[in-house]
Amino acid sequence: MADILGSLRLTGGVILEGSARGRWCVSSQMQPEDVAALFPGNGPIIAYHYIHKGRVFAQVDGMPAVEAGEGSVLMLPRNDQHMLFTERRDRPIDSHDFLNGMTERGLAKFEIDGEGEEVAFFCGFLGVDGPSHPLLDCLPPLLVVEDSGEAADEWLHSNLKFLTGDRQAPDVIARVAELLFAQSIRAYLEHVEPGEGGWLAGLRDSAVAKALATIHSRYAEELDVELLAREAGVSRTVLGERFAATLGESPMRYCAKWRMRRAANLLRDGKENTANIAYAVGFNSEAAFNRAFKREYGLPPVAWKKRVEAERRERRARPGLPEQVVRYCHARDGTRLAYSSMGEGPPLVKTANWLNHIDHDWDSPLWRHWLVELARDHCLLRYDERGNGMSDWDTPELSLDAFVEDLRAVVDCQGLDRFDLLAISQGAAVAVAFATRYPDRVRRLVICNGYAAGWKVRAAPEEVERREAMMTLTRTGWGSDDPIFRQLFTSHYIPEANQRQTDWFNDMQRLSASPENAVRLQQVLGSLDVRELLTQVRTPTLIFHSRHDKAVPFSQGEELAAGIAGSRFVPLESHNHILLDSEPAWPLFVRETRSFLAEPEPAPANPEGNRLTEALKSERRATCKSKDGTRLALSLLGEGPALIVPGIWFHHVGPDTESPLWKHWIASALACGRTLIRADVRGGGESDPSPLTFEFERLVEDLAAQVAYAGEQEVDLLAFSNSAPMALAFAARRPERVRKLVLVGGYAQGVLARGDPDEIAARATIVTMGRQMLERDPIGFGRVLGSLVVPDCDEQVMRWCAARMGHPVFLNEEAQRCYGLIDVTEDLERVRAPVLLIHSRGDRVSPYAGVERIADALPNATLRALDSQNHILTVSDPCWPQARAALHEFLRD
Repeated sequence: MADILGSLRLTGGVILEGSARGRWCVSSQMQPEDVAALFPGNGPIIAYHYIHKGRVFAQVDGMPAVEAGEGSVLMLPRNDQHMLFTERRDRPIDSHDFLNGMTERGLAKFEIDGEGEEVAFFCGFLGVDGPSHPLLDCLPPLLVVEDSGEAADEWLHSNLKFLTGDRQAPDVIARVAELLFAQSIRAYLEHVEPGEGGWLAGLRDSAVAKALATIHSRYAEELDVELLAREAGVSRTVLGERFAATLGESPMRYCAKWRMRRAANLLRDGKENTANIAYAVGFNSEAAFNRAFKREYGLPPVAWKKRVEAERRERRARPGLPEQVVRYCHARDGTRLAYSSMGEGPPLVKTANWLNHIDHDWDSPLWRHWLVELARDHCLLRYDERGNGMSDWDTPELSLDAFVEDLRAVVDCQGLDRFDLLAISQGAAVAVAFATRYPDRVRRLVICNGYAAGWKVRAAPEEVERREAMMTLTRTGWGSDDPIFRQLFTSHYIPEANQRQTDWFNDMQRLSASPENAVRLQQVLGSLDVRELLTQVRTPTLIFHSRHDKAVPFSQGEELAAGIAGSRFVPLESHNHILLDSEPAWPLFVRETRSFLAEPEPAPANPEGNRLTEALKSERRATCKSKDGTRLALSLLGEGPALIVPGIWFHHVGPDTESPLWKHWIASALACGRTLIRADVRGGGESDPSPLTFEFERLVEDLAAQVAYAGEQEVDLLAFSNSAPMALAFAARRPERVRKLVLVGGYAQGVLARGDPDEIAARATIVTMGRQMLERDPIGFGRVLGSLVVPDCDEQVMRWCAARMGHPVFLNEEAQRCYGLIDVTEDLERVRAPVLLIHSRGDRVSPYAGVERIADALPNATLRALDSQNHILTVSDPCWPQARAALHEFLRD
């Protein structure tokens, strides 16, 4: 571990002392200017928080929240942006906004005043001199090291106290911080399952660990597999198999890479000449060392050192480009996606295309002018395609559907509901599919040198023959040191590039993808076909295409323009697939794109609202009787297969079609092509005001009567709030009658069944308050209930809540007890229908933890978690487009 940490070249210290009380939520990320005094370098930053007092939650984008108590350390190996909070909120405040002077220790001071327990903590960092390291790459975004009172934790606690003491020498602070990082990794390793952990897991295998220790300490000697196997106490075959299983490469390949990493650190220091460095890492010949270094880094040592120094100088005086923030999220199948944001203004999202690398593209002579222009007036969001760049290379699926859902995962993680979309090359097919699948989310679409049908689909004989030959060469030449093969790709994509651009593109090919993924991606991209979707695109679209593009024929741009109604087509006088800043086509592209994106958006059409208006003209009102004779009021809207909406206390089939809480849900359900059959719950709305009994089984029978009235063998169910358990019970008991089930803000256990004393006491307080307020201030009580159901809403919704909920029916003791005691958890495993769960993370009526348990227990469930506090999403909720899109996608399939 010491050797590995030594290769990281760590430095650092403590920079901030914090104290916060009450309910708070901040967004935190260490910035270069925060650590400039202690770490003037430009390598990666490892951030950490030491919790000195109290308890706090932390969460990285795309990951579940974790809790850290007194004596715990939160470690962020890649300095991901994260939230610290005692109460999670949708819009956290930047932690820098709370900085207030300096403490007596000379640390930045972070303070939040409020009512409640105090959380005291220290924030620090470790700076890594040089590029990313495999150790950092294989760690999760957030590590928690808890103070459990054992010897290791006592050591950790005492050293952190020392670290935050007065007047410690910088080198001492750096050393203790390094030990802290080592302890965090060791604690993480204790909980890594066998077969997990990647590179780091090699330290847990005794034979691999001994071989690693030998390589790390004796890399300057003449090592071979026989010697390493003897040191490890196993055979050559066993060592090779274990090494490959944990590290993904042979012992000697790892040894060669380790030597070159040590050499790169020595070159970066600049204290030794090349001959001395060659000898220090085990080479007797400087020429042999030069060849080995070039194989690993693509350049001879002297040239590589000059490039690193030039890049450092360029970063210090970088004009034109705003700061880039890199984050990670996870796709639906678990694939890790890297994305970045830069600039300010309206959001502009660039779909990923092959040979992306968001980190290297930032410095690229081929992409830099694109980034400068695109981020000038926009917040530019980019991401690396799966199997490519900084995203996961080992991914289970490469397909159009996966690419589209990756784009959705990235924009959802960034919290974008509506944005402009830029698509280059195969990104056009992904953008077209996304724009038809989520039409409300794309404001404007710009396509450059794109296509709707891949080369396999187009099947031009000459092109197919050429592409097949290139894939054969890819298998053998992609990862080689000889750039001749990659030069074939380069001349194909950018024939007019200068030497610097050509060299960069040659190098980028090997950096962006493995030979195996390069072949897989070419095959998948060649099979893309979205031609049938072109007529469904309703987004305003601007299309560019180079007349002499060798990678994608000009006719493909014409085909896109002909298929997308109302699109505008601009031919470009260029031979390049990627436009260069030196050619006349580039300023034309910039001028037309800026003008197109700056055009004001026309007044939005409201097809769903129009559909509801038309449906109301032919609304059918009816009643049905439940098994015990209770009369239930029904409303039938629209045409198509039946979509049943069971009644809840907030429903009233008459005025709900004009309600600001329900109107948009009704309109969106109708847009799915269904006959919407809504009901009022017994004792509410227009149903019997005084039913014989109010019991769970009677409510399930009410739903059965509603389904029977539909007269169809199979129906879909859309259940909100406290009608969800009835829908689950019915689907479990009558699986042949339910085709699909959607639960919005639902639960499987009522508040009494959940048994949380605080939650039960809070509900009892509301009931008591209601009985006191109803006579003198029913409107006020309605607002109290409204703030529980929709705490984040506009005044129109709150006025509706005040008028509807300030009514004695909501305090019916029999109903309150019935809903509170519901428990259908044992029914969940018998539900066979596909289930979509739409739920707000901050829901105060139905806690989010409960719906996670439902999703785990159901055999076929999809959970769409929304960053909202509303129990029922309003049309103005930022998450409403996500909920509507999920509903449409699920019911449309």
